[in-house]
Amino acid sequence: MNSDIKSSRLFQNDFLESLTHVHHNTPFFIYMPTIVALLATSILVKGFSLSLVAGMGLAGLLFWTLFEYLLHRFVFHYEPSSAWGKKIAYLFHGIHHDCPDEKDRLVMPTATSVPIASAMFVFFYGLLGIFSFPAFAGFMSGYLYYEFVHYSVHHKKKRGWLWNDRQRKEHLTHHFKDADHCFGVTSPLWDFVFGTY
Repeated sequence: MNSDIKSSRLFQNDFLESLTHVHHNTPFFIYMPTIVALLATSILVKGFSLSLVAGMGLAGLLFWTLFEYLLHRFVFHYEPSSAWGKKIAYLFHGIHHDCPDEKDRLVMPTATSVPIASAMFVFFYGLLGIFSFPAFAGFMSGYLYYEFVHYSVHHKKKRGWLWNDRQRKEHLTHHFKDADHCFGVTSPLWDFVFGTY
C-alpha cells in the first residue's frame, strides 16, 4: 500500500485523539478471553452440550453478519443534516472513507467497542437468558473475524486465502467506486438479501 498515507487529526485534545488510534490486535486481546470465558461457562458451569453451544454460537455468528450490515449501512453511512451530526458521522466512519489505509484507525476504538459489546450482551441476555453465553460468544467471534478481515483487506498483501480475494474486491469497491453497495465486510449475505450487492 501507499506509504504516503493521508491522516487526519480528529481532536485538538491529545488524550481524546489518542482514543481514536488503536493497534489492530487490541480487539483480540480484549475479546478472545471473553469468548473463551463465555464458552467455558456454557460447558463447564451451565452444563450445555457441545451441540447446543455450537448451534447457539452459529446463531450468534449469523446475527453478527446482520448486525454488521445494518450498522455499516444505516449508522455508519447515515447522512445527517446538522453540522453537529455531520461531525459525529465523520468521527464514526467518515474518517475511514477519507483515510482508508490509516493502520491505527482500521479497528473500532476500544472506547467505542466496549460499550457497544456491553449493550449487545445485555440485549442477548434479555432475549436468551443463560443461552446468551454461547450465542454472544458466536457474535463476538464474528466481530473479531470482521476486524481481522477489515484490517487484512486494507493492509495484507497475501491473496488467495479463504475468502480474502472476494472480500478485498467487494470492500474496496465499497470504498472507491460505490459507497451505496457492498456493506457486508465478512459476508455478502445481507447485501444479496437487501439488494445492495
